[in-house]
Amino acid sequence: MSRKIALITGGGDCPGINAFLAAAVRRGGGEYGAEFIGVRNAYAGLASENLEEYLVPLTADSVIGLENRSSTILESSRFNPFTEENKAGGYPEKILGNLKKLGVDGILGTGGNDTILSARRFEERGLPTVMAPKSIDNDVSGTDVMLGFRTAIIFGAQAARSTADSARAHRRISLVEVMGRHAGWLALEIGVASGADLITIPERPVNLTEFCARVERLYRERHYVNIVIAEGTSIPYDDPVINTTREKSAVVRALMEETPELDTFGNPKLGGISQILRRVLRIELGLKKIEEVRTTDLGFTLRGLPPSAEDIILGTRFGIKAADILLGENRSGMMVGINGLEIEEVTFEEALKPKTVNRPDRELQALGVFVSSAN
Repeated sequence: MSRKIALITGGGDCPGINAFLAAAVRRGGGEYGAEFIGVRNAYAGLASENLEEYLVPLTADSVIGLENRSSTILESSRFNPFTEENKAGGYPEKILGNLKKLGVDGILGTGGNDTILSARRFEERGLPTVMAPKSIDNDVSGTDVMLGFRTAIIFGAQAARSTADSARAHRRISLVEVMGRHAGWLALEIGVASGADLITIPERPVNLTEFCARVERLYRERHYVNIVIAEGTSIPYDDPVINTTREKSAVVRALMEETPELDTFGNPKLGGISQILRRVLRIELGLKKIEEVRTTDLGFTLRGLPPSAEDIILGTRFGIKAADILLGENRSGMMVGINGLEIEEVTFEEALKPKTVNRPDRELQALGVFVSSAN
């Protein structure tokens, strides 16, 4: 009897997801005779009253060439079925009921921490599920890299090098902000690959007095400085430099007083740290014009890129392995990952352990990461 598998892609989109979908369909259909149906908007689509509008039949013919496409053809969402409000509204049961109506025997999907957490909760309720990790933040454990990370590094480094050349030509300070709420992998590797003078990451809180002194020394010596900043860079709210800047800048006052919105998983929606640091540097360095410090927020430009060859290969290998686990070995509750050169799997529990930059300060400093003396 043919098995029917639903495919979902949750969380932030990124390159390599479509390669996973294509490989899973080809492997699952060709090797195990499975039938596949994609569900747009992940758990939000599965919870819809109009479920038929979210369904995308997928066959070996329909996924030809799909691996080269950017983002995800199944769209995405950050819908959390397990908030207290959604549990009270019966959304987990609604999703399981809709899957039963479709005759679905299991799920193959891609996601980051939050989507994998939801997958684990459904798997605990009896829904066979295997996931592949994707995020340009590279912050899921059990895998060296995630889908989208390598493509984001390639483009991000190119963009940061471009701003560096412009800063040199105009004798400016350049701040390039990239994603990274709790983990600084993206900022670290883009910074190293682009030759940044300084890199800030969430794992190393920034003492602004020391930071400004370092930037000023570089600026006076060379007349330009290039800095890559993770959006989650931590600055103590009681830092004297921040207090001074807040008094002198209405923009900084507004940004510091603004409470970030939270997504349905309780994560703050970050962005804008470079705008604060831009004004901090202008005031602390005594620069005449704000234009002497330029900011570039790469943000979502790193999500919808055409996948690099490495992400296509990784997505393909993930798709094959995930189909083998779910359909060939009849196992679930696993996330596939790459360790060294090998595609392996870990439990959802292992995958959800924090994965942050934990290298020694000495090594980070050698790579250009700003480490305050108090750290």
